[in-house]
Amino acid sequence: MPNVEVAYILGAGFSKYAGLPLQSQFTEELLRARQYEEGPSKALVEFLSGFIYEVFDHSKKAEAKYWPALEDIFTCIDLSANTGHHLGVKYPPSLLRTVRRALIARITRMLYQRYAQSRKDEDTNWGRLQRFFATIDPHRSAFVNLNWDTVVEAQLEAKYGQNVNFTYTGDAIAAVFPDNRDTVSMQKRSGHTFRLIKVHGSVNWLYCDNCRRLFWFPSEDVIKVGEQALTSVEWEVIKEATGRTERYRGAKWKCPVCNVLLGGRIATFSFRKALDFPMFQKSWFHAERVLRQAKTWVFIGYSLPAADYEFKYLLKRIQLSRQVQPDFLLVADGGADTSNPTYRNYQGFFGRGIQLSANCYLDGITWKVIARLKALCPPET
Repeated sequence: MPNVEVAYILGAGFSKYAGLPLQSQFTEELLRARQYEEGPSKALVEFLSGFIYEVFDHSKKAEAKYWPALEDIFTCIDLSANTGHHLGVKYPPSLLRTVRRALIARITRMLYQRYAQSRKDEDTNWGRLQRFFATIDPHRSAFVNLNWDTVVEAQLEAKYGQNVNFTYTGDAIAAVFPDNRDTVSMQKRSGHTFRLIKVHGSVNWLYCDNCRRLFWFPSEDVIKVGEQALTSVEWEVIKEATGRTERYRGAKWKCPVCNVLLGGRIATFSFRKALDFPMFQKSWFHAERVLRQAKTWVFIGYSLPAADYEFKYLLKRIQLSRQVQPDFLLVADGGADTSNPTYRNYQGFFGRGIQLSANCYLDGITWKVIARLKALCPPET
């Protein structure tokens, strides 16, 4: 593969161009399922609303603005469940893990639904996203993505065909869901290979806890991956708690090597992200390699939040260990002056490497940004 010339570090603000909500808007989008007449999303929201009622003392019908931040929800769950403790009398560790997986399953469905709707509508932001991928050369670039969604995958699959390959951790295995059995099938792909690293995991990943293999699936199969989040037993727990009677599909897909039930692996919004799994460690090593090599670091839609202290430390450590410092380019929203909070975060963290008039574009992906990116790494003909 060609050397990495540009590393694109992508946050939730990048996925916004595909119609996906910012993290601060996730709860409102999750709760839209209350409007559904039936289905797994409605059952999940009813179950989660019961948890919010019992643990955070909000009505089961409370609007999103009354819910605690997702970081607080996940952190309370993780600090209890991961250490084998209850969170109150009614929530032992096993049930807390079900709550966590139910929340992840609902988020997965929401992200997929929002992307599908945006692709259908093709609004102005969607056009900006398409211009971005039409301009850059992904073969000489790397994507370091802090999001769970599959926006990058879907765009590159649309441009280059379904046979494309993504590096992810360096040894992730492409797979598909066959029609005639319950084990996934490994698939050898001969198309274009792109360097895409997901340091917090992805909604199109499944992991084998026995052989520690990581399998990834085309973006169109995200719903099938999401169905793997909860077992049939856990769905019975959810149905009992909500009084629902529909039948929901639980996890069924198994590892083609071990015949062990596969599970998802993503690092939640918790302030104590569980990053000590092999696939995350490999992802971070892979990210370090491309960040060391890339001449330019382009940040798009990533606010450099304090909660991402592990990733911020990685950036600073690599920056200071390089003999030649990377060039920076910041693309964000929120106002094109020094009062922009994202600009202030970057200027404080990287110092004089961030200059408002030189390498900061605070009106999002505009034509000026497209021209700048094309000059950085023009597509090969």
